[in-house]
Amino acid sequence: MSAPQTAPSADGAAKKPGRSPGQEAWRRFKKNKAAVLFLGVFVAFASTAIAAQLVELVQGSPFTYELTLAEQGIEGFTESSNPPSTDHWQGLLGTTAAGKSVLVRVFHGTKVAFVVGTFGAGLSVLIGMTLGLFAGFLGGWVDEVVQYIYSTLASIPYLLLILALAFLIRQGPISAWYVEQSFAEYISLGLFNIVLVIGLTSWVTLCRLVRAEVKKVRELEYVQAAISLGYGRSRILFRHVLPNVFHLVIINFSLTFVTAIKSEVILTFLGVGVDKEPSWGQMIADAKSELMRGIWWPLLASGGALFLLALSVNYVGDALRDALDPRLRD
Repeated sequence: MSAPQTAPSADGAAKKPGRSPGQEAWRRFKKNKAAVLFLGVFVAFASTAIAAQLVELVQGSPFTYELTLAEQGIEGFTESSNPPSTDHWQGLLGTTAAGKSVLVRVFHGTKVAFVVGTFGAGLSVLIGMTLGLFAGFLGGWVDEVVQYIYSTLASIPYLLLILALAFLIRQGPISAWYVEQSFAEYISLGLFNIVLVIGLTSWVTLCRLVRAEVKKVRELEYVQAAISLGYGRSRILFRHVLPNVFHLVIINFSLTFVTAIKSEVILTFLGVGVDKEPSWGQMIADAKSELMRGIWWPLLASGGALFLLALSVNYVGDALRDALDPRLRD
């Protein structure tokens, strides 16, 4: 006897279980084995950042990163620098010129990197996506105002812009307001300033891309049909237009995430970034004097962590863009 056949539907076609957009995107994403591997790397970094925050909340002050290995009573380590050693887990990456564990500082610096990358890129994407959507869909004076704003920002060198804004926020009323808030004890003022600076300056590219793509999508037949049927603008914009440009948001978030972390390194190196907690930027800034004394391992550890995180975010972002782009579905 032949195997039982799938029951036909009313129109004679065999029924097949459908996939949701999320399931379809995950199916296509899993085909890229390298992307899955780098997703695991990213998840490991994210888990480290969460663990570092929990440790800081439970441990209180002084944090472990403020103590040298000698002050903690760990034998075999001096108050000065020690090369990488297997004598104790805190010494696996060596110690700084002050005798502090490089591994512990990289551990806590991961939290700073994720706070800067996630909230800085999130604020940037929110501003760029919103302005790009409304400028491209509404046109007219809204489009002209948005173009004027991002053209003005784009004409200013990015490094000078973030430096000027960092100084302005650091000495202005925003900082005075922030230190009075209850959540200020969890995220330092320097970290908050960097997130705000990056979010307010990094949205220009996404805004341009979303605006141009929305202008093209707006002219497609199904959007014009929805307009002719009298659907509201908000329904058309967020239900029919946004899904077709969301792949741009994904890839831009991954790029801005990395840009935000690199900006933190630059600002901290120049003395206007994070100052009261360890960060990869602070470690790289300290390395300029440590290298003169032959202490290379703090720079290698912080730079290696930055490189690996940036690589994983960029690769996963590219794969997600391809998986979410409706025009590339197989």
